[in-house]
Amino acid sequence: MNAEQIRQQQAAGFLNLRFAPSLEDTYKQNRAALIRLRARPVSVAGLALFLVYAAMDMLTLPTELARITVTIRLAITCPLIALVVWLAYRPTPSDRHFECIYTLAYLLGGLTVVAIIGAARHLAFPLPYEGMILILMFGYFAMGLPFFSASVVSMVLVISYLVTELWSGMAPAPILSNLFFLMTANAIGMIGAWSSDYRHRAHFLDRQLLDLMHQATRDESRRKTELITAASHDLRQPLNVIDITLESLSPGDGPHPATGQLKDMIRHLRRLLGTVFDSARLNEGMIRPDIQVVSLAAVFRDLGDMMNDAVGQRDMAIRINHESGQLQVLADPGLLLRVLQNLVFNAVEHSSGTLVHLAAERVGRQVRICVSDNGTGAPAALKDTLFLPYVRGRGPNDCPGLGLGLTIVKEFTTLMRGSYGMDTEAGRGSTFWVQFPVPVTASPGHGPD
Repeated sequence: MNAEQIRQQQAAGFLNLRFAPSLEDTYKQNRAALIRLRARPVSVAGLALFLVYAAMDMLTLPTELARITVTIRLAITCPLIALVVWLAYRPTPSDRHFECIYTLAYLLGGLTVVAIIGAARHLAFPLPYEGMILILMFGYFAMGLPFFSASVVSMVLVISYLVTELWSGMAPAPILSNLFFLMTANAIGMIGAWSSDYRHRAHFLDRQLLDLMHQATRDESRRKTELITAASHDLRQPLNVIDITLESLSPGDGPHPATGQLKDMIRHLRRLLGTVFDSARLNEGMIRPDIQVVSLAAVFRDLGDMMNDAVGQRDMAIRINHESGQLQVLADPGLLLRVLQNLVFNAVEHSSGTLVHLAAERVGRQVRICVSDNGTGAPAALKDTLFLPYVRGRGPNDCPGLGLGLTIVKEFTTLMRGSYGMDTEAGRGSTFWVQFPVPVTASPGHGPD
């Protein structure tokens, strides 16, 4: 079964309540499973109903007739319904076989009602025929049987009732009158069963098509994940080779001026690739944070090593408060490093300052990590939108970028159940901060208990 087959079936229609063979068997399996689920509450309700009828028979019918009707209900009908309830919760029989048993139970239950009417006629008690209407409506609507099964069984019950009335010697006029109302009820039930069956089939096609679309989406997501993983490795590898080659170049009269520029461009390209892959992994739901106790000292140390090389020839100093690195937070160490790296790069490229300062401080049961600069401050027009995708400020170097660095900061921080923000003042620089919980074992001081 594929999407094209489903669309062809939708276009062709199914007024005869039949699909093409490639779809019909799947639909019947699905329908049988739903009928089994429906049978559980319906059969329990039917069992309770027949027990109530048995009690009413003892209270309202003559003793001789009540003895017969109560025996039929308690010895045949109720055990039959109880068997259906039991089988509905069993792994066997299969759903298709259970549907047949369920339909047979409807037939036998209806025949017991016909037998009760026949017993009343035999004892000359004017028991009304309305019980037949109730059993027909129960089969059509409460039990939810398929149109063809419900229609055939219901016609058998109506014919059985007619034969019983003829056998009892009832006059033709009342038989025709009763038969008219029974056939009317049966026609209403058939229309309702056809409409219900048609609607279920339409929903089945829609659901199957939606499932196929979801599966295609999952397959596409898996292919994207594989592509992102492969591209992340294959695109970074040439950059590493170029970087190593540049390091090995030692002309006799010293490094060529272009070497430093090439290194800066490689570092910038590597950051761009990292941003693109971070964004792609976020969009594909590939990132699952591993929240643990993280010592900021190790993160600050790794960040310092990375920044000393990454800043390159720019006239920018990066100062890290390693004393505050003694604090601990609950976060993912890898994601936290990426967050701080993006914040520092953002300050380097866009602050127009000469100093970037990284420090942490305890704020209640949280630790706030701040990246401050002595630049010109964020433009007022961008203050409320800097963490949105593709929003970029202007820096002195005007390096090309995607405007995703702060968006990744926001997304990674949110994944780690942290918070983020910014404080800025024109002409006095900006402070971007992220905040994470303190481990429960940490004391109000700087370190763990």
